[in-house]
Amino acid sequence: MGIQEMSLEQKRELYTRWLAYLREMKIEETRKKVARFGYTDEDDYHFLVPPEDYHWQPRGDTPNGDFHGYRGWSGNYRDMVATFPPVVVPQNSMAGNFFRILQKFRKLRWHEEWDLSPYQELIDRYGIDHGLGQMHHFCGDVRIALKLGWGGLREKVLHYAAINNRTPQQKELYQAELLFLDTCINWIGRTIDGIREKLQNEDDPLLRENLEGMLQTNLRVMLGVPETLREACQFISWYNIFGRSFNREGCGGQLDEVLRPYYEHDISMGLIDDEDAVFWIGGLLMSDTKYYQLGGPDVDGRDMVSQVSWLILEAAHRLDVATNLTVRFHDGLPRKFFRRCVELLFEHKNGWPRFSGDQSLVEGFMRRGFPKELARRRIAVGCNWMAIPGIEYPLNDSIKVNFAKVLEVALWEMFSSGERSTRRLFELFSMHLKIVMQVIADTTDMHLRQNYTNNPELFLNLVSVGPIEKGRDASDHSMEYYNIGVDGAGIAVAADSFAALEQRVEREKAITWEEVEQTLKTDYEGERGAYIQALMKSASKFGQRNSLGEEWARRICGQFTQTVVEQKAVEGEIFIPGLFSWSKTIQFGKIVGATPDGRKAGMPINHGANPMPGSVPNGAMTTMSEAIVAVQCGMGNTSPFQMELDPRITQAQGGIEKVMALLQTHLSRGGTLINVNIMDADKVRAAHQHPELYPDLVVRVTGFTAYFITLSPEFRQLVVDRIVDMG
Repeated sequence: MGIQEMSLEQKRELYTRWLAYLREMKIEETRKKVARFGYTDEDDYHFLVPPEDYHWQPRGDTPNGDFHGYRGWSGNYRDMVATFPPVVVPQNSMAGNFFRILQKFRKLRWHEEWDLSPYQELIDRYGIDHGLGQMHHFCGDVRIALKLGWGGLREKVLHYAAINNRTPQQKELYQAELLFLDTCINWIGRTIDGIREKLQNEDDPLLRENLEGMLQTNLRVMLGVPETLREACQFISWYNIFGRSFNREGCGGQLDEVLRPYYEHDISMGLIDDEDAVFWIGGLLMSDTKYYQLGGPDVDGRDMVSQVSWLILEAAHRLDVATNLTVRFHDGLPRKFFRRCVELLFEHKNGWPRFSGDQSLVEGFMRRGFPKELARRRIAVGCNWMAIPGIEYPLNDSIKVNFAKVLEVALWEMFSSGERSTRRLFELFSMHLKIVMQVIADTTDMHLRQNYTNNPELFLNLVSVGPIEKGRDASDHSMEYYNIGVDGAGIAVAADSFAALEQRVEREKAITWEEVEQTLKTDYEGERGAYIQALMKSASKFGQRNSLGEEWARRICGQFTQTVVEQKAVEGEIFIPGLFSWSKTIQFGKIVGATPDGRKAGMPINHGANPMPGSVPNGAMTTMSEAIVAVQCGMGNTSPFQMELDPRITQAQGGIEKVMALLQTHLSRGGTLINVNIMDADKVRAAHQHPELYPDLVVRVTGFTAYFITLSPEFRQLVVDRIVDMG
């Protein structure tokens, strides 16, 4: 009996067994990655570990060995991909995988020959993480590729190459795009040969049937336009593999709506059932840890949850691996779907799905001057960030302002001369924020003028509106919107420092400004220093209800938002503020000395928009929510709530409903994004000591999920520090 003659129950058993096999392969591959590459401290990508004798290196074009521009990237991508063998797993519905990411071979993010001297001193002084030389961090529209196919995209490039042939840059771009597409098409062709080889050597009739379906699917998607759900899933799998292996691109779009027409076509024709759909989608999810959005309103306000949304959840449920799904919450989200999402959070404890707030994101983007219809098209496609697929270049999650470092600069300037007061300190802090934003504007302008000679977007150009039509890279003014995201980091360190100074020095006069200066210089050493540290640590904190800390956090957030929004740029881009630290929590802390909140030199800053660990009483999630709502920049980007919950919540009567109420309240009151970890405290602490014993433990580190075993001790400690004991 073949697969298609099986009952739904028999199919379910077979497909579930095959998906479980893929999960075990994934866990084993994760062990190999740690053994081969050590700790990674970033997203979990579903690539394979190359063999020990794999030593491919790119050809450089500058003294440091880096490669640049259209020729450097396209030629090296072709050569790298040629070293990847066909990857065909008979138990998988999708073919393909890769070994390495081309971007990872770069030594510098920007061009070695660029002159950064006008900005370098200020970049170093403030610890600015500028956007110069950043790649991807915007979202292509996969529907462009699905509509044309890889062969159709090639014809499109040839069409516009004949029109836009006035400059050497245009000619080089089109040559590079053709080489990129030929590399990808040939990769599919070699994989087809690999499927045929597997078929010849496979005795199991059910695996042979699956391989035959895989073969026919890849033959159709190599050059043609996908027509069925399996073809669409395989096409998107290749889309994921091409983008990730090129420059780490990871945006997935509104997956339920993208797949819905193919599913409805197949169901109406009687070609598949829901068990087939789950298996196809499971293979797609295994192809990469893309950031996909589910649900939310379309441009007319209609909720987009469909049967496909449910099937995506079911596929992720059966796979039980690291998955980046974000559910867009709004009043029209079906309650049953919302509940199932929360149940899966607790069932798998893998940090998915996350929840974004439609109301606050749409209203915020409209405040920046955009219509509601466009704001609704701006969806969750990254760690903390939104983008409009195919038409917006936002560079979100690239530019970071370290509030703790800006505070440090302002503080020592205040100590060196003039009045000593929180009023004066905030004036200096605000002044230095403006200096930082000017540097960000200048370096972003430089990026938009020159980056096509450095890191061209050969993959995303193909799936965006403008670059191919105009013969200019996506970073080179060819797209419709350039809305550059700017994230503030360390708000709790800054707010708690201002609050401690106002409370202990100005109001209570428990210590003097001179004592503050001296103890910061000595990093709270000595008996008096330890006393002052304890005094400052016990002062009012951001995260405590109606506190001085919260007042200062609001004030800092407001000043930052105003500074970012008012910043002008030569190249015409606009800037949109948010709060997020990503993986910079440790790095940003290392460059900041002791701060007036009692934090010692070099210690991590707070995570994103969250208060410092320990500032909020254990289990006080409502208080935490209120604090983070208070520091929303309100312009369409996020200040995420990193929420850690104890799995024992579900044991209490109505536990799931209470979590749903907390999520709904936060997002309805102005919250923009919630990243949720279900933390079994004992298990996480044990895994921190012996991670090798817990290879399947997944945590949401920040905007991304990762296997705990792949995190360095420093990053594991950050997760442990966030554990909330329910008592």
